[in-house]
Amino acid sequence: MEIRHLRTFLAVARRLNFTRAAEDLHLAQSSVSAQIRELEADLEVRLFDRLGRQVLLTEAGRRLVEYARRMQAMAEELRSEVGRGEEARGSLCARVPATLAQVYVPEVVARFHAALPGVRLEFIHCDDARLRQELGAGRIDLAFLLTENVAMDGVNVRYLRSEPLVLAAAPGHELANRPAVAPADLEGRTVLRPRTD
Repeated sequence: MEIRHLRTFLAVARRLNFTRAAEDLHLAQSSVSAQIRELEADLEVRLFDRLGRQVLLTEAGRRLVEYARRMQAMAEELRSEVGRGEEARGSLCARVPATLAQVYVPEVVARFHAALPGVRLEFIHCDDARLRQELGAGRIDLAFLLTENVAMDGVNVRYLRSEPLVLAAAPGHELANRPAVAPADLEGRTVLRPRTD
């Protein structure tokens, strides 16, 4: 089993499309298909079901995703720790709520890559239900949450800042021109709010 095969497998698993995975990896589609066949032969299991143009992960494929991510992360860490050169290398995986990501991630990425160009950043949507497990297993390195209190044993938690909460309403809505809106003002109204995950 080769790390490059796992990298290719993860690209296909993410896209569920061999052509798009090949484009992401800058490979010919035939190379992607060949690598997946070699990996399936090595593991003696089918990783994808191909139903016409649709590609689906098999149960074995779903199980392999987490192992492949961890192995790829370990390979990058090994290159970073043992490889030549003093420049920081590897990857950093963070869970971020979509509402925060839209506002802050572009600037964070620009500043991060200016300081550490050899480190790959990966942002994924936040899911606090499995956060402690994912941090403990090394699947993610850090997470940003929209919440007041977080208590997790064995996890370093740091308060960064308060975010203002605003109400967006149609111009003609009766709450639109108020200088402040209290929770009681929202009683009985339909409100779309971000999840605090």
